Amino acid sequence: MPTDVIGLITADHRDVESLFKQIKAHPENRPALFAEACAKFLAHSVAEEERVYPQIARLAPDQREEVEHGAEEHHKAEEILFQLQKVDPDSPEFEQGLMQLVEAVNEHVQEEESRVLPLLAKAAPQELLMELGRTFSEGKAEVLRNPSAVTPAKLKQNAKHKSRPAKPKDTGKSKGSGQAKGGHAGADLSKEELYEKAKQADIPGRSQMSKDELAKAVEKGKH
Repeated sequence: MPTDVIGLITADHRDVESLFKQIKAHPENRPALFAEACAKFLAHSVAEEERVYPQIARLAPDQREEVEHGAEEHHKAEEILFQLQKVDPDSPEFEQGLMQLVEAVNEHVQEEESRVLPLLAKAAPQELLMELGRTFSEGKAEVLRNPSAVTPAKLKQNAKHKSRPAKPKDTGKSKGSGQAKGGHAGADLSKEELYEKAKQADIPGRSQMSKDELAKAVEKGKH
């Protein structure tokens, strides 16, 4: 069993993916399997955001956008998960919601394993990776000991405290143009907002793009 944080996070990804497959393959066991998937995903998500992401942002401050985007993807999946907990597991609504949840988690996993975790591997010495593995496991255990404490309201409150300060009002945009001087339309948007626009436009490869690449792709897609 892995003990460094990258190995532990990756193992969690495979575990949740396996549970999703079991939920689809064994509808008779859906309630128990879904409850297990919910508990494991929320414990992973909370521990990662509280114990790991701040360290990545500290070690690689120029990559803060990537870290914030990873947190946003967590929140998207969490919202779907909480809604799905209210739905009858035998209903068509559950099937549709499950597909959305799997898609949201898969997008997060793909981006985290291709971009965020490599940043951590490059920036952190092995001793720190081991220490982060320990604190990540402790964070998961805390959530699993009291899963009822993880509520939509609590997660929103935490996200609000961690949100970035507001941008200055003077962004250099010309009136009515919607475009920053010398930049692309939407260059003043966050990476999360640009990613959503790229997703709506079905731009291929969006999960691998930087913020600037997303801005260019979204602008190109308008023409």
